Amino acid sequence: MELLKFLLFMCLMTGACALETQSHLKITNNGYQLLVVAVHDSVPDNPALFEKIKTTFTKASKVLYTATRNRAYFQKIFFLLPHTWTNRPEYKPSTSVTISGADIIFSAPRSTRRNFSHTRMYAGCGHQGFHTQLLTDIFSNSHPLVQRSPEKFIVHEFAKLRYGVFEEFSSPGENQFYFSTTYGRLDPVRCTVGLRGIIKNAQGYCLFSSIDPESGEFPAGCAYIPYPFRANGTASMMDHQYVREIKDFCDDDQTPGHFSHNVEPPNRQNRLCSHRSTWDIISNTPDFLNNANPPGSLSDSQLTPQFIVFRAPSRRRRRLAVVLDPPQEFHKRLRLHQAVDHFLTEGFDDYTKVALITNAAHRKGTRMRSRRSAAVKSSLQSIDHFYSLSTMQSQIRRGIEILKKSNSTKEGMEFHLIVISCNNQSGFETEVLQEMATTGITPHFIHCGENGIDNMKETRLQGGHAESRNQRSIFYAVQRLSDKLHDEKDVSVQISNDNIELDGDTAYHSEFSLDDSLRGELTIRLHYSTSEPSVQVVAPNGSECVYKSTDRKLRYIRLTSLVSHNEQGKWSITIKNKAPNKESINVLVMLQSIILEDEVPIRTNAWVKLFHEHSPPRVGVYAEVMNGGHPVVNANVTAHVYHEDRKVAVIPLRDSGGGFDIMKNDGIYSNSFTEIESQGRHYVEVMIEDVLTNSEIHRTYEIQLPTEKDTEDDQHDLHAPRLDYRTEKIPLRHRLKRSTSSGEFHVDYRWDSLSGGYDYPPARINDLTVTRVNRKDRKVSLSWTATGSDLDNGRASSYEIRYNTNGTALVLNPKKGMLVKEDMLGDTSGKPKEAGQVETVTVQFPTKMKWVAIMLRSIDENNNAGEFSNMVTTYFVL
Repeated sequence: MELLKFLLFMCLMTGACALETQSHLKITNNGYQLLVVAVHDSVPDNPALFEKIKTTFTKASKVLYTATRNRAYFQKIFFLLPHTWTNRPEYKPSTSVTISGADIIFSAPRSTRRNFSHTRMYAGCGHQGFHTQLLTDIFSNSHPLVQRSPEKFIVHEFAKLRYGVFEEFSSPGENQFYFSTTYGRLDPVRCTVGLRGIIKNAQGYCLFSSIDPESGEFPAGCAYIPYPFRANGTASMMDHQYVREIKDFCDDDQTPGHFSHNVEPPNRQNRLCSHRSTWDIISNTPDFLNNANPPGSLSDSQLTPQFIVFRAPSRRRRRLAVVLDPPQEFHKRLRLHQAVDHFLTEGFDDYTKVALITNAAHRKGTRMRSRRSAAVKSSLQSIDHFYSLSTMQSQIRRGIEILKKSNSTKEGMEFHLIVISCNNQSGFETEVLQEMATTGITPHFIHCGENGIDNMKETRLQGGHAESRNQRSIFYAVQRLSDKLHDEKDVSVQISNDNIELDGDTAYHSEFSLDDSLRGELTIRLHYSTSEPSVQVVAPNGSECVYKSTDRKLRYIRLTSLVSHNEQGKWSITIKNKAPNKESINVLVMLQSIILEDEVPIRTNAWVKLFHEHSPPRVGVYAEVMNGGHPVVNANVTAHVYHEDRKVAVIPLRDSGGGFDIMKNDGIYSNSFTEIESQGRHYVEVMIEDVLTNSEIHRTYEIQLPTEKDTEDDQHDLHAPRLDYRTEKIPLRHRLKRSTSSGEFHVDYRWDSLSGGYDYPPARINDLTVTRVNRKDRKVSLSWTATGSDLDNGRASSYEIRYNTNGTALVLNPKKGMLVKEDMLGDTSGKPKEAGQVETVTVQFPTKMKWVAIMLRSIDENNNAGEFSNMVTTYFVL
């Protein structure tokens, strides 16, 4: 509770809490505050390790200050320790921040999580990521990416998380070498040539004379190994930051003797950030733009962070005051009560107490009760008439007072005021929000009326859930609120959420699949409006689901079944409307999964983000499909966008690594919404349904490869282990099916005036690669992912390919590069393909060229051109 009050106070006073993630991190007067560092319960209680973590962050604060040129350091850090650790007097109790809201998470290697440290990113260059996961093995001096400098590694990962920059060395699966047009030879992928090292394999040194003239590659196993010291220059923190001399981010300073950013190497930073330097990206983030947080002159003692340590409770004791503002129409009031019954019945444990505040509850007296109590059920079954605005305000006041009376010093107590309004109330008043902030009550507001929510941003800043929904999506809204109030392991998996209209005396038949990752209690709820239908649910083994209950006052049927491995596969549902009139039915299928140490269900999450650097702003739509920490790839993911009650777009979401999808096969599927003529509030529902069972779980493991000790180079410690990665691909035997939703977004009427007569240009191509080179005939085969005509949608009209013998000159001014003409093209697929498909082309370059650098861009039917792609290089003659 103490942590919650402090976070809410800081958010309200500064308005600086992030909305795209659950992070509260902010920077004021050069100091980062509200950085939440959590220790996962997979890490055994270890006071010595915790002291090492704190010492490392103290050093990291000074490293960050130097790297950002005296502009930023860690001022205040909240540590969240697991309940499995022994409680100590200096630890404060915490119920407000869970591990899902942490910025940095320390964990031990687990089979259900990726066993290497990484930062989860999705939005691209210059945008913040989700969180950073660090394994405790970074404190081992022998780790190849750390090597006695864990404080530098933390800053390296923090830069990815906060500033949206990327590695400048070769990433797993990428070539360690590229052809440099500057030096006319193969060169290691690195930020600056000042980073010195050697190239060797198990047999010894790899000489330039050993390069295969046909493939253009060093012999197998050759790797670039930087010297741990003796580098020329001080950059870059994103490139082997453990090297002793490195202390800065790469910049564009061309002063003689200064080793500046190298635009040529095909690393992630160049590929995803248009070949801009890391410092150029960092200095233009909101933390430093327009001289925000200018350079200071702080002493080492001033750079020492303040640590506040909290310990998670062993059990969460939730107290919920639920206030309903039902709509005027009876069938909408019915759906609201059905949704709230679903919200309270499914998922919460018996330590959760509820006060349901309605007119019916007021007549009976309102107090905290068990969520399954007869009084709560009776209040829901009394489908009241709508209230006046003054009545709603008094109901909210009554909810606050009930929560105040429920205040307790028991471990794990948390208090939530939940308002679901489909009529009068359109948000919390400012004074009410301030009162809840000071008393430790978290506000939540779901609005299903015509207007938006007042003080929506302020509600979210206080840690609450706030969203507007149309009436048809009310079940999605309460599911998103339920997910927020639960730890990940307790969140139910939503298989499907369908609204159907069934004519009189007709039947509806549907199927759904339970994939290999699902075990637990299956629940199917049918919410009808007038006449009770008949329903039959059949398992894959042919047995019929017989555990059924009916609530005729709330008008729903609930069926349950325990699912083991034998019940995975295809299930069928048959619903028959026995009445002569049309019936509106909501069918909700979910599973409360059994969580084992090495078995977790595949989960989904969806969100939208506005990117204002585009004009008009780009609406990015994202869905995450993960099995624990492992991505699920090849899934069939679609986003269904609604404007009011009308579906305006169905968008395929892709994990191709092309266009705005920054990383292939990372489990984050993305695309852009471009139908900006439909103005106002929009809602997104995401469906995952594999018809062909193509989905795979990719489990990637980090492997440390020892190298033989070389006495000649022992002074450089070059026998430290190298990293390799192994990916285990696990195909699903049964079809993957999921349903989820994102929050709403708003299309402004002014966007049309920004579009200049068209919607959007094509997206930038960021995965251009050389697939084959015929050096004798000077033919280069290229491959990339098609982007489209409107960002990542549709089909481009043509491609413009430019080349130069100087890669740096091409990056700085690609339009001045030589144009690839049609008579130079061969092996093309004709006109551009649909967005998301793979394009290939072979280019015949002029004779006498020794090497070449290449870039391209998409052009739409209105001759609007996208940004130039990443650059690739190759050679013909050395």
